[in-house]
Amino acid sequence: MPLKFPKNPKIFDKFNNALTVLFKYGITPFTENGRLKRLAEKAGVKTVQDSQGMSKWEKIRLATQELGPTAVYFAKFLCARPDILPLELMSDCSLLEFDKTPITKNTAIDIFENHTRRKADKTFSYFDSYCYFQNGYAAVFRAKLLTGEDVAVKIILPEALDNAISDIKLIKRLAGLAGSFLERHGIKNAEEIISAFEETVMPKLNLNNEAEMIKRFKKAYRDMKNFAVPEVFSSYNSEKTLVTSYYNTAGITKAKEFTSWGLDHRKVSDTFLNTFITGMLTTGLFLGSLSDDIVRIMPEGKVAFSDFGAANLLSSVQRNLISDVVAALTTQNSGVLANSLRKIAFNSDFKNYQEFKNDVQLLADNLYFMESSEHYMREFSFGIMKICFKHKITLPAEILRAFSALSDAENIALSITPTCLISEFFKPYGKKLQFERFSPERFKNTINKNISQASDFLENSPLELSVILKKIRQGELYTNINITDFNFFIRQIDIAANKLIFCFIIGILILSATISAVFSKGGFMIFGLPVLSFIGFVLALFFGVMLLVYVLGTRFKNRKKDEENDN
Repeated sequence: MPLKFPKNPKIFDKFNNALTVLFKYGITPFTENGRLKRLAEKAGVKTVQDSQGMSKWEKIRLATQELGPTAVYFAKFLCARPDILPLELMSDCSLLEFDKTPITKNTAIDIFENHTRRKADKTFSYFDSYCYFQNGYAAVFRAKLLTGEDVAVKIILPEALDNAISDIKLIKRLAGLAGSFLERHGIKNAEEIISAFEETVMPKLNLNNEAEMIKRFKKAYRDMKNFAVPEVFSSYNSEKTLVTSYYNTAGITKAKEFTSWGLDHRKVSDTFLNTFITGMLTTGLFLGSLSDDIVRIMPEGKVAFSDFGAANLLSSVQRNLISDVVAALTTQNSGVLANSLRKIAFNSDFKNYQEFKNDVQLLADNLYFMESSEHYMREFSFGIMKICFKHKITLPAEILRAFSALSDAENIALSITPTCLISEFFKPYGKKLQFERFSPERFKNTINKNISQASDFLENSPLELSVILKKIRQGELYTNINITDFNFFIRQIDIAANKLIFCFIIGILILSATISAVFSKGGFMIFGLPVLSFIGFVLALFFGVMLLVYVLGTRFKNRKKDEENDN
């Protein structure tokens, strides 16, 4: 029997289960502590023997799968953070799968009836006995409506919501207990990371969100002939149920099935990659987590998705910048690539921008020489993560998910056609994007954006200046000046003051001469000017020339002195 805890059975049972699984795969201090090890062995916990030849990363992956869907989603979420997970583990986590929890037809029908207030026998003429797709929190059954439409009925698994909530609470509690340990390893924002994960994963448990996302895909991908988006039957939907049209499809890696339909391997992989890349870069909508169960192929060769719960949306700015990244990769233009990443990043204050640009160029050069059997996008994604971690750059989560999704798409295509190279699909698209970068429309948008930013700056500057002046008056703004050579500092102040006085005198002379010329009536004239005005303008010109000669002479002496010091 597993180890038991007396209080809060829901949380402690999950904590106990987590320790049991981790001990089973040798990922806890149990394996080093003799007393704890004996206690666990008395509880009947068996360990996976090292003789099976598994690496520690593989053991962590298998343990994560056994911990349940929330742990799998959390691991996939952390795969976009090279500052948290080692790259070796991130690579292994790309192989994570959901353990299939058996669910019966009767259970699915009960959930449908309880949440739609409809009787199954008055809704369906047929309901399949087994689910054909499952993603951890949900299962999908094939059915047929009384009106004759073939449909896919998706339901949230029993207790999925409660389990997800308790799992996240456990993760938060463990993060709180391990706060000092995490900080020592550079993870100072554990609570923010977990909150961001919670905001990502909880919408998956409300199928109304997925129904809305399917409608968005339907509208955005309406012009793509090789992609099929199902119809949503809104009258049968709820938070726990989703009914969409059913397509006869095969998993994209099920070569025997689509080969029997007369489809060619290469054409299938090409259609899938072209559809996915074009869809992401033209609409911004894409699936952030792909698998061979989710990506399906129809008998006519169209691509279809069986799950839209992991859908993501790129903003128009992010989409354009990713397009620039794609274009830069195809041309090995490190300048455009580095500049695009700088624009995408939340923080772009580089300590050494030239070093960053050199790292990006090296990555682009390495990718250029990769063979077709290698994982181009995976190397690019991991390479970008390494560079960002090295230079302390933070990229938006949507951008990292887009890179990860392209890597997943590449893995699927390579499993069908090992000689497939995703960069070949970037090249024609990259040339098109390079042309569009210099199009009048893009220049127009850039000019409008710059004018808008300048307008915002002019509009906000007085407010910001008033805030600064208010802080100065209230004594809330302080400056710290460290003077190394006080005498030199005083001389510079004296010189600046003299220049300012000269400018003030010149201004007074010009103003006085102008007033005298305007209001003087009659009298002796020189070149059409009253005598006093003429003298004022001459003195102003004299002092102005003196000031100009002094400034230029000082600069010449300083430059000559610097050259002598360099020699």
